[in-house]
Amino acid sequence: MLDFVEKNYKKEQNKNNHFLKSFEEAWSEYTSLEPFAPDENVWEVRDGISDEAHYIMRLVVQYMLTETFKAMKIDMTNVNVAPNTEEGNIGTPGRIAKMWLGANTEDNTELLSGRWMKEPRMAAFKKGDESGEVVWVETSLRGVCSHHLISFNDDAGDEESKVVIGYVVKDGVRGGISKINRYVRDYAARRMWLQEDLCTYIGKTIEKGFKTDSVYVGMFKIKHGCASLRGACDINAGTSTIYKSGDFKTQDIIPEKYKG
Repeated sequence: MLDFVEKNYKKEQNKNNHFLKSFEEAWSEYTSLEPFAPDENVWEVRDGISDEAHYIMRLVVQYMLTETFKAMKIDMTNVNVAPNTEEGNIGTPGRIAKMWLGANTEDNTELLSGRWMKEPRMAAFKKGDESGEVVWVETSLRGVCSHHLISFNDDAGDEESKVVIGYVVKDGVRGGISKINRYVRDYAARRMWLQEDLCTYIGKTIEKGFKTDSVYVGMFKIKHGCASLRGACDINAGTSTIYKSGDFKTQDIIPEKYKG
């Protein structure tokens, strides 16, 4: 494995001017990274990871997946799964590694890229000193089930399937609306989760970022691939979870359409 990783790292280093660390330095950084929870982010447990060490990890995962495919008796010379380095084709194991890890530490588009990228800023601003206004935001999510490593998400074709965030303004502090969408969709959800834990994680983050003790997070009829594509094979199955704190627990301020 080490020969495969070193050879391909140095090949990428010759093409990538941003790869400043030697193979030995990048390998040492990667191997020194302690395992952390599937629903955590690397910046929550240590001071991040360099793109060089991240690429080392991609190569290790690619190698291990190739061996897994071989164990499954998949012909790795088949054109549909085999790499072709001359054409820049990294093969199915390489594509899966990239899908799980992201292209680099700034990639927010892949299934588990939320474990490696920096947290987007949850911008908040103060406008006056009033409290009590309720702000509602509808957004979407793309998560991954930590039990089966299959995605779960809202269904744009089902009006009952949605993600709703509400918070009560305290002391005039409001949050940037678009920040919620990007935080939920591109960062928080793109890890390995139980939906219940993701719901709570988002709620507590908004409490902290927007300086409020009253937050509502509703995830309604979220479609889980582990229920629709395997197991029960029920394409209509949906899971709903709700997180409530503060005024959302004690007052009747939730619109009927968001009560689930």
